[in-house]
Amino acid sequence: MAQNGNIKTNIFQKLEKFGDLFIINILFIITSIPIFTIGAAATAMYAFTTKLVKDQEGPVWKSYWSAFKKNFKPATKVWLVILAILAAMYVEYVLSFSMGGLGYALILGLMALEAVFLSFTLPMLFPMVARYENTTGNYIKNSFLICIANLGSWFYLFFIWVLPIALYASNNKILYYTWVLWLLILIGVLAYASSMVVNRLYDKIESKDGSETETEEADDDEALPMGMITKHLIDTSKINADEDDTEQDDARE
Repeated sequence: MAQNGNIKTNIFQKLEKFGDLFIINILFIITSIPIFTIGAAATAMYAFTTKLVKDQEGPVWKSYWSAFKKNFKPATKVWLVILAILAAMYVEYVLSFSMGGLGYALILGLMALEAVFLSFTLPMLFPMVARYENTTGNYIKNSFLICIANLGSWFYLFFIWVLPIALYASNNKILYYTWVLWLLILIGVLAYASSMVVNRLYDKIESKDGSETETEEADDDEALPMGMITKHLIDTSKINADEDDTEQDDARE
């Protein structure tokens, strides 16, 4: 009987998480409609899913809206930088049709560099904004460095988000039959899967940053990039502040 009770509890918990991901997906879609708010929406989504992975989440709407408001300014600044790069890539793409020879090759080379930069920056960028206080430049720089220093984790994150895009590019019918799922839950599911990787990686970085001995004893090929990264991660005050706010809200209720 006890075993059956545990099974039912586990099933209920999974269904509850499924429901949370459905709600968070809808909230993300709605708050992303103005386009310039996509950065804040992605940050709020990751702020929730990284806690959901650890079973530390609070009420979905309250948690999401609180993270959206708190991170709106830094997340929007970071997102506007990304938008500027994407706009530049689009202009370069249009210009490439009117160029030939060396000019065409230079444009393609520049676009390739920008694409690589975004590929190694975006997977960690908004989870970092959700977790740390920092400057816009350091958010972008640290996201890039973390991905370069942790290629295994980067590959998982890249694979999680790029595989669906590759599938749609190979067969348009897949998008035709699944676009509703993206509106309802798939974005939340992918963010949850990404958060599993992100949590493990940031916990690893913070444990190394908190122990100089461990950092010095680490392998030479890992210690240097980790040291470079963690020096720029100011602190984890945002995490503690969120937890304090949640406790205060619970106390008032």
